[in-house]
Amino acid sequence: MMTKLHKNGKLLLSGEYAVLDGATALAIPTHYGQKFIFGQNNNPGQLIWRALDHNKALWFEAEYKLDALDIISAHDNELARALQKALRAARSLNPNFLAPSQGFTAESHLEFPRSWGLGSSSTLIAAIAQWSNTDAFQLSQMSFGGSGYDIAAADSTGPFTYRIKKNVPEVVPTRLNWPFKNKLYFIHRNQKQNSRQSIAHYRAHETRADFIQEISAITQDMINATSAEEFSALMTLHEQIIAQIIQMKPVKEELFGDFPGAIKSLGGWGGDFIMALDLELGRQNIRDYFSQKGFPTVIDFDQMIRQE
Repeated sequence: MMTKLHKNGKLLLSGEYAVLDGATALAIPTHYGQKFIFGQNNNPGQLIWRALDHNKALWFEAEYKLDALDIISAHDNELARALQKALRAARSLNPNFLAPSQGFTAESHLEFPRSWGLGSSSTLIAAIAQWSNTDAFQLSQMSFGGSGYDIAAADSTGPFTYRIKKNVPEVVPTRLNWPFKNKLYFIHRNQKQNSRQSIAHYRAHETRADFIQEISAITQDMINATSAEEFSALMTLHEQIIAQIIQMKPVKEELFGDFPGAIKSLGGWGGDFIMALDLELGRQNIRDYFSQKGFPTVIDFDQMIRQE
C-alpha cells in the first residue's frame, strides 16, 4: 500500500519570539512545500528513507532496523539521528507504527531549496504524524520543539492566526483582504537560521510584562490594515519592539537603510526570509534594488502564499 502526501511550508508574518509566550501571531502556509511517498518493500524489519531536493537530486539516504529503529547506515549521521528521534517519538505515540514484521520505504521531495528555511523539518513532522496516525503537535514537541505554528501551516489552506493558550495550540483561519498585496515581497537573506538557536537567544533576554499584548494587538491591526502606509507603520513598530527585546538591530537599519518602504524579519532574526513593503520602487525596480544589494531571490506575495 502506497501513501502520497503533500505538506505546506510556512512563514510567520508577525509574532516571532512572542508566540512562544502566548502572543497571537499571523502565519501563512506557502505554495512551496514537501511531497512524501510512503510504501512497503520486500525487506521485512527495515525502513529505507530517501530525500530528494528541489532539483530531484538525492541529498539524504538512511536505513533503519525496525525493531528498535536503530540506524543501519546513513549519508549524514546527524540528520539520521534527528529522523530517528522523530520516528521513535511517533512509535511511542503509536506502538503499531512501522511493525518490524514488514518492510517500509519513504521518499521525500522538497519543492524549495534547502537553504530557504520554509519548513523541511515541520513538513517532515506533519507527514510522519499522518503516516503514523499520531498528533502532529505532540510529535513536534517530542522531536524538534518550537511554537508549533509551522505544524499548523503544514495542513492549512490559507492564512491563520496562531497562539498557544495553556499549552494548547489555537489555530484560527483568517482572510487577508489587503489592497496592497502587490507591494509585498519576500526576499531571501542567503543564509539559514537555526530555530533552536533563535529561541535560546530570545530566552536569554528579559521581556516586558506588556510585550505579549503589544505584539498580539499589532497582529490584529496588521490583519485589518487597509492601506500600505498603515501596514508599513505596523511593520516598523513590530520591528522596534522585537529589536528592544532581543537586543538586535532591525534588518532595515542593518542592511537596507535607503529602502523606500518597510522591511520586517520573519521568524528568527538573522536569516531565511524577510518581508518588504514597497512604497515607490515598482515591481522591476524592487528586484533590481535587492539584487544589487546581493539578494537576488525576490518572491511576490501571491506567488509565495498558498490559498484556496
